[in-house]
Amino acid sequence: MRVKAVFFDIGGTLYKEKKFKTPPWAIILANYLKKQGILVSWDEIYQAYVSSKEYLGTLNVEGTELWHLNILLLTFSKLNLSLNPSLIMEAYDVFLNSLVDIMEPYEDVQETLICLKEKGLKIGVISNTGSHYLIYKVLKRDGLLKYIDLLITSQMVSWRKPDRRIFLYACRLLNVKPSECVHVGNDPIADVMGAKSAGLKVVQKLTPYTSRSSLADAAVSDLGELITVIEKL
Repeated sequence: MRVKAVFFDIGGTLYKEKKFKTPPWAIILANYLKKQGILVSWDEIYQAYVSSKEYLGTLNVEGTELWHLNILLLTFSKLNLSLNPSLIMEAYDVFLNSLVDIMEPYEDVQETLICLKEKGLKIGVISNTGSHYLIYKVLKRDGLLKYIDLLITSQMVSWRKPDRRIFLYACRLLNVKPSECVHVGNDPIADVMGAKSAGLKVVQKLTPYTSRSSLADAAVSDLGELITVIEKL
């Protein structure tokens, strides 16, 4: 096998999000604030968060990652809530834990990672996220960290996929050439176009929400197909 390392995206590739009619994180955050004597509805929190994210996006001309903590801080400001550092950090923990709770791995994730490790391949995760700690907590909760040699997030390095630098940096850290690596992800632009621009091979994870990219070297509907596909690259 010529491939020495396999990188994975998180959302839509290794993990899926539970679907809710109302955002559970906003409800949980409203309940937390109520216990602190602060009355604000979950809908007010949600609307303020969305507008805060949009506003910060207009300032982010470089296209770097927006931290969840920054968005939450502006959300509190918009709602005229206390910006006390202790309250902010406690609310941030509540917010992150609520996001962890709605993420669950696909059924074939652990088996796939075990098979890759048994073949002597290095395994990395490259994820766009406003919180590195969120991805760490999810992988740790599900017992998957022991299979991961490297975790790179956009919050850590500022570059967001499809920026080729995040892929090249991951390869450098694992001491492998881009041509010796495969990136597995679902997004045609962030994952497929980004990894290809850095010289990696790409296997696109197909989902009902993403279209197949002509740039991908191969595509799979579930991760159980991955080992066979990689062996042919």
